[in-house]
Amino acid sequence: MNDVNATDRRPGQLARLRSWVLYTMGLQAKLIVLLVATTCVVIGALYWFSYNSMRTSLESIYIQRAQSVAAIVSKSIEEKDYILYYSAELDADIDRLMERYESVVGITVIGVTARGFLTIASSDPTLVGTLVTAEERERFGALRDVLVAPVKLHATSYLRAYHPVFSGPDLIGVVVTDMSLDEQAQAILRLSWRFGAASVLGCLLLGGCLYLAMRGIVTRPVGRLADAVAAVARRKYNVEVKQAPGRLPGTRVRDEISQLIDGFNLMTRVIHSHEQELMKLVVLDEVTGAYTLDHLRAELERELGKTRRYKHPTSVLVTRIRGAEALSAEDQKSVLTSTAGFLVRNLRNVDVLFRVGPFRFVSLMPETPLTGADVAARRVRTRIPDLAAEFSFAVELEITPLGWGEAGAPAIDDVIRDIVD
Repeated sequence: MNDVNATDRRPGQLARLRSWVLYTMGLQAKLIVLLVATTCVVIGALYWFSYNSMRTSLESIYIQRAQSVAAIVSKSIEEKDYILYYSAELDADIDRLMERYESVVGITVIGVTARGFLTIASSDPTLVGTLVTAEERERFGALRDVLVAPVKLHATSYLRAYHPVFSGPDLIGVVVTDMSLDEQAQAILRLSWRFGAASVLGCLLLGGCLYLAMRGIVTRPVGRLADAVAAVARRKYNVEVKQAPGRLPGTRVRDEISQLIDGFNLMTRVIHSHEQELMKLVVLDEVTGAYTLDHLRAELERELGKTRRYKHPTSVLVTRIRGAEALSAEDQKSVLTSTAGFLVRNLRNVDVLFRVGPFRFVSLMPETPLTGADVAARRVRTRIPDLAAEFSFAVELEITPLGWGEAGAPAIDDVIRDIVD
């Protein structure tokens, strides 16, 4: 529905997004988004906690394995009396130990000599005969038990275990064992995939259960209420929202949605009854439920009398529907009822609506100067897109404010003629 008098103000992107989320998305879609987000957060938190706990446990297991392997390697070497000497037999023992333990990728034996901590034997021959660095010398001097630490060499990560070898109270050497983390990485990868699959399945199951529960408790009843409210807005009062089955007589209702349904059904009957009584007085229009022209004449005469006598301002908004004449009878009725509801929603409670012609409405605005009527007219024009969204065809609204104040008011017949013509 187009309005030639509408202002050119355009809402910002944030306002458009907020409007789209609040009004374009249905309740079911909002619940689905909320449930999916909540489920992902809950399952994600459980996944993070469980995964980290299992990963920590797995790393602890590998550290213990590194300690055990280092102890076995050190014991095998300690049983021989060549810890401080170069020996082909020591090299052979290192080779055998490397073959026995697949996860071991390197063994280095360091002895305490007069020159300091010296590499005696190693799976890497280039290290034999070299002194350790000052940092390692400080670390070896403080060793009292097996120390395991992660190291990274050439972009490859290892677990390195330092096992001290004592002769009585004296430290006579250190066995350094490097263990590959490939098996640990593979185990963590498998663990992450399993936890990920379990999380996705958990999201689907928990989200599905929550959705089914919310759909039965909230979405369906509210959807029935929304359909019934829309029917009543079109002045169809033969609607009744059904309660969920299973309520026994005498059961005290504390469910808010059930209370809302009961209240709506009662309100619909009361409104229909009152409207029927008013129609008998011929003050209500049968199509739109607005007051008739005869009733406007009586109400307007009283307000204009106040204007003449006490200088109280009185204004009206004249709304003309352009282009509805070519529509079908059903579409005309839909346009009239929707326009009447639109005007009632966007004006004050004291601004009474009247239908004064086939496609013309008047809103009586007591105690309102013409400037106030202008403001109300501009506000209504900005809301016309809400009404336009209800139709698939174009219809124009023309809104004209009229008002009378201290200068007095013309005769009622002249006012009615200005309004109706």
